[in-house]
This record gives sequence, structure tokens and C-alpha cells, in this order.
Amino acid sequence: MSSRTNAGLVDAPAGVGASVPQPRFAIVVFLILGVIALALSAGINPGFVRVLPAALGALLAFAVTARRLAPLAVSPGFYFAAYLAGLGFLGFHLTNVFAGSGGTGGVDVVLDLGTLQMTASSFLFAAIIVLIAASFARGGRAAPVGPGPARPLDLGDLGRYSSMLLVFSLATLMLLIYFLGIGSLLERSGRLVGSESSIQTAVGMSAIAAVVASGIVVFSRRGILRIVAILSVLGFTAYFVSLGTRRLALMPILLLLSYALARRGAVRPLAVMIATIAALVLLTLPLYFRSLPSHGLIPHLNALGSFSIGADNLSASFNNILAGFKITAMTGFGRPHIGIDAFWVSINPITGDSVGWSQIAPSLRLNRFTPYSGLGELINLGSTVFVVSLGLIGLALGNIQRINDKLFTTLIGRLFAIGTLGLTFIFVIQSTQYNLRSNLRYLYFAIGLQLAALLILRLREAIAQKRRVPGHY
Repeated sequence: MSSRTNAGLVDAPAGVGASVPQPRFAIVVFLILGVIALALSAGINPGFVRVLPAALGALLAFAVTARRLAPLAVSPGFYFAAYLAGLGFLGFHLTNVFAGSGGTGGVDVVLDLGTLQMTASSFLFAAIIVLIAASFARGGRAAPVGPGPARPLDLGDLGRYSSMLLVFSLATLMLLIYFLGIGSLLERSGRLVGSESSIQTAVGMSAIAAVVASGIVVFSRRGILRIVAILSVLGFTAYFVSLGTRRLALMPILLLLSYALARRGAVRPLAVMIATIAALVLLTLPLYFRSLPSHGLIPHLNALGSFSIGADNLSASFNNILAGFKITAMTGFGRPHIGIDAFWVSINPITGDSVGWSQIAPSLRLNRFTPYSGLGELINLGSTVFVVSLGLIGLALGNIQRINDKLFTTLIGRLFAIGTLGLTFIFVIQSTQYNLRSNLRYLYFAIGLQLAALLILRLREAIAQKRRVPGHY
């Protein structure tokens, strides 16, 4: 099989063996179908004509960079651009359709046509910049160093580390409960629980990884360890229910990931589809909890008796997914100029306590419940900051993929690579609904994780080299 067969629009990591025949033909088909879809969109909604140049440019950028960013399934630059382009396209056509459905944190307003056009074009131009920069940083598709994994999620028998995984999960859960307080966990008057220190933020970010760790033990072990792991998963579920956080909707996907890791990467597409649908349906719960007069685990559980899934709930869920478009529009085009000082604080990687983040954070919000959008902040700061910042983000994502190419070729490297992809995935999905500073910390953590991985691999190589007997290899 030639190397050309692994360069299609859908690909797998080096060594996976999945390939797409005739990749150039697939790209041509993609372009033709894309042009037809955009033409139909402009015909159905004439206002989309103003967005058409940016949409066609994004379509061309995807086609041109697909081969260089392959395998796309593990390309953070690709799925960030795909998220931006998809939300820009859907946001233009559906934001006002679902206006009034709720689930948007007090920003459920109708946007005028001009704002819709400018916002959609900004999303699409952002996708173009990210694709170009990421493909440049990725460089040519070098041959993999080593045989590569049969499955990208195959990390070996993780059940061997069940005790360590459970210690990590239970420690994280106990810290989360300690920071929140038992009383606030059970019942409180307000939905929000106040500001967090840098340590609390770091522990909160690790909650998703802790759920996955517990899930691995559930699916790989029996007896007391499995019972404890199940209790840990239930504990995190209760914590998410108490907060009314949208992380509750991620539970089906996190448990599916746990299952895949426990089964050495085995996962069926149907299971992915079911988990995704379950997550979308489950999103209705935290949105429902937010509408209650009191909050916490007890009020939220008591309210389940009056909860039912219907068209209104599902509309609110979909409106919540589209909320990033509206938040970005209001941040970028409906608020006063942010100022360069706030921008420097937002991109500073050191702790918020050290740079005065708490002093400027209240000014970077649409209301008490909704912060500015990270992408919206870049739009608000002007075209130069917008282009340069997204270009640098694209370069970072492309470089992350380039380093992951090497990490995926070893067992310990795959562990770090998957963790890096998880962090960049969170960065992607939060980029339009949370502050720039809140988003960038996931990118910084991903870069730091890769640096740690490279250091560990280098140390392992050095130790192995010293242990070799001269002349015996």
C-alpha cells in the first residue's frame, strides 16, 4: 500500500491501517458537494450571499490542507477549524430560529442581519487562518518513527494501574467536595458558587480525567475495585448534578472513552453515535436545573419528578449549543473596545492571582451568568489582533499534532498524546462561550503536557542507552 492512500479526508493515526482510496477524488467530491450546499444556502437565505466569499474560502482551505493535516481524527487544528466553520454556518441560519428557546444564560436575543453576516464571516475567516497556520506548523507528513499503534486508544492493560487510577479519582472528588463545601453541595440559594483560586481551577479541570480514570477501572476490573470505581463515578455525577454544569452531559462520552481505553482501543461507531445522542439529550438536565429557584444536589434531585423531555427541552439544548455564536456576536460587535491591557492579562500564562485577573474579569462579561467569548474578544480587539492571535493558535495546534506524531509511536507517548488531544478538545468547545484566558489555559496545559512527555521520553532513552552493554544492541 502506498503512502498516498493514507492522505484522504478521513484517516487514522500512523500505523492504524485505515485508509481512504483515491484521496484526490474524495477531495474533489467534497468540494463539489460543499459548493452545492453553499449555493443552496444562498438560494434559501439571500442574506447568506454576503457570507459566501468567506464560506467558499473556508471550503477551499479545508480541501487544500486536508492531506497535510491528516490523519484528521487526531488533528486539533482541523477540528478547531471544523468547529468554527460549522458553528458559523449553523449560527447564521439557525440562531434566530431558536431565539426564545432558553438555555443561553440571559443572551437569548434576536440578531439583526448585519450582525449575523459579520459574525458568520468572522467564524469562517477564523477557520481559514487556523487551517493555514496549523498546516504550516505541521509541515510535510514525515514517515512515523516506529511501527505506530494498531489502535490510537490502545494504551495496554490499564487495569494494572487500577489502584493508582482510583486514588487519583477519589482524591480529585474529595478535593472538589472540600472546595465547594458539603453544605453548598447539598443545597444553596444561588446557582453560582463564587470565584475559584488557581488550585481550585486546576482541580476542577482534572475532574473529567478523573471520571475517565474511574471508568477504566469499572470496565477492566471486578470485585471491590469495581464497586469503589462505580461509587466514584456516581460521586462525580452527583457533583455535576449539584452544580448544574454542562459537564453532566459529557458523562456518556467520558464513559465510552473509559470503555475504549479499558478494552485497548476497541470502540464501535454505533457506540459513539449513541453516546453523542445521549449527551445531547442529557444536556437538557443542567439547563433545567438552572431554571430552578434553589440549587444543590437535594433541590435538583427533588425537581427530577417534574422533569420531562420534550420539544421545548430539546430546543433549549440546541439553542445552548448555538449560544457560542450569539455570545461571540455580542462580544465582538456589541460591546465597547476591550483594551490591549486586558488582552495581555488574558494571554498571560501565569496564575490569575499574579496578573490581576480578578480585577478585570467582571468587565469581561455579558451578564452575571455569561462571560465574553474568547473568539469574540479577538474580534472586539480588531483585525490585527484577530489575525495574529488565531495564526499563533493555529501554529500551536499544528505543532501539537507534529509532536503527537512522534508520541503516538510509543505506549507511554500515546498516553500523553491522548491527554493532549483531550485538553485541546476542551479548548475547542469552550472557545466561543468562555473568556479568552479561560480557553487558553487548556492550550497551555496541552503544550506543557507535551513538553513533559518529550522530557520523559528523552530520559528513558538516556537511561536505556547507559544500560546497554558496549557492542551488544
